[in-house]
Amino acid sequence: MLTIDKMLGSTSANQDLFVDFNEKDAETVSGGAVERFTVFNRTNARIPYAVDGLRTPNQNPNSEVRWTTTRGGIIEFDFDVRRPGVQLRRYNLSNNRQYTFRPDTRTPYTGDINLYRTA
Repeated sequence: MLTIDKMLGSTSANQDLFVDFNEKDAETVSGGAVERFTVFNRTNARIPYAVDGLRTPNQNPNSEVRWTTTRGGIIEFDFDVRRPGVQLRRYNLSNNRQYTFRPDTRTPYTGDINLYRTA
């Protein structure tokens, strides 16, 4: 499981402030609710993407990554890495949901992908 806060190495300037906080208090201090979601890759390619502005390692084909974040759960990805430039898609992912990268059959380009909600 990837945790955005751990990846960014966030720390407290005064750690005594954070003693005896329960989950509700922590949510108030962090500025948002904890969101958890899973991203599956059901394509034949490695997919580069970013969650909440943080670029992730390319996700391997037929794999899954579980995310935990307090920063909103915004995912951004290039829906066709073969074309020059970035063809950006951006979605706000919902808590406790599962999403799957799959080929996008609605476009004429065979390499296009999209992110679909699966649960």
